[in-house]
Amino acid sequence: MFKLHFLLKKQTYVSALLLLLVYAGSVLCTGFKKENVQFYPGNQSDSLYAGANACINCHKAIYDSFMNTAHHLTSMPGSATSIKGSFDSGHNRFTYNKFTDVVMEKTGNDFFQTVYINGEPTRSEAMDMVVGSGGKGQTYLYWKENLLLQLPVSYYSVTDSWCNSPGYPTGMPKFSRIIPGRCLECHGSNAIVEDAGNNINYIDKKSIVYGVNCERCHGPAADHVAFHKDHPEEKTARYILKKQTISGQQSLDVCALCHSGIREATKPVFSFKAGNRLDDFSKPNYDIDSAATLDVHGNQYGLLTSSKCFIKSSKMTCSTCHNVHQTEVNQPVLFSQRCMGCHNSNTGVTCTVKPATGMVLSQNCIDCHMPSLPSKSIFLQAGNNSKSSADFIRTHRVAIYPESSKHFLKKFNKN
Repeated sequence: MFKLHFLLKKQTYVSALLLLLVYAGSVLCTGFKKENVQFYPGNQSDSLYAGANACINCHKAIYDSFMNTAHHLTSMPGSATSIKGSFDSGHNRFTYNKFTDVVMEKTGNDFFQTVYINGEPTRSEAMDMVVGSGGKGQTYLYWKENLLLQLPVSYYSVTDSWCNSPGYPTGMPKFSRIIPGRCLECHGSNAIVEDAGNNINYIDKKSIVYGVNCERCHGPAADHVAFHKDHPEEKTARYILKKQTISGQQSLDVCALCHSGIREATKPVFSFKAGNRLDDFSKPNYDIDSAATLDVHGNQYGLLTSSKCFIKSSKMTCSTCHNVHQTEVNQPVLFSQRCMGCHNSNTGVTCTVKPATGMVLSQNCIDCHMPSLPSKSIFLQAGNNSKSSADFIRTHRVAIYPESSKHFLKKFNKN
């Protein structure tokens, strides 16, 4: 019995040692030498930006409301207020296997993800940047000189737990994914980025403007601010982009920059400005004529433009349904009211479903015609689950989904 116990214990140590050697090899293979990167001033138009704080004096109510939106909160420095996951003992661990864990740790005002193999710390990286508002989840980045890389563990709001970062393995923690400037272009407002080739971008960390702010949609505002400061009596907005002064496609392109999936860039990141034509800066990397190939994750523009609602409308844009100045998450009644703008007795285009007793169809068009569907690209292993499962995301292809409608009606009848 003693000999058997000794052999099993020895086997455990050998397995842990082999795992440690493999992990150490992966760390060495993904290490980076210090790069002496010379950053140059950004686009000349950068000097025309005033910064979101310049909007407060004249647009305080809108500014205060927008500061709470997912767009504004989509990237932040790592801190106690920006990181949503728990650091409390018993809730701060993601387990890969019986030998390997990543523990979320706090030291003073700094936050780390630390790998433990057989109980011993082997690598620790700071949670330098938060990406994601926390509405659905967050992932975390760390700096390696002038490179941004993704940490192995993310946070999933649905289960209020830590999970593997999307696309990362669930068998061993990895730290090797380099974050390109394109990610910051959608999760930030500006940065100075140098393209080193081979999908490697060096980023001037001091240049990052976090969050998607006012000027991403309205364009550089320095001239607008200066003019109205000198002419307070002028009530007509000057030197700024407004919804009323741009075309429907220009409005759509502002959103499509980040909500049309992965596109093939033809110009450097942060070149596109509100009012530009998006196809002059990047090309779709998907079949724009096949809605069946579009995933619910990341390509809301492609899904929307494949919908009959959009095709038959001459004026529909993203802002037909979304007020980006407000937080409107999980409000089916609000969004359904906007559906009623077109689907009403005056137009003759109404829902043909016979409602159950007590049901008001106009209070929830969304769960039937824009249901939450499983992503084909995002799989997460959250909490203590041993298997990965697809993330559910609300589709933006407005259509008839019989199974979703059946499930919705059944659920209503039970309530």
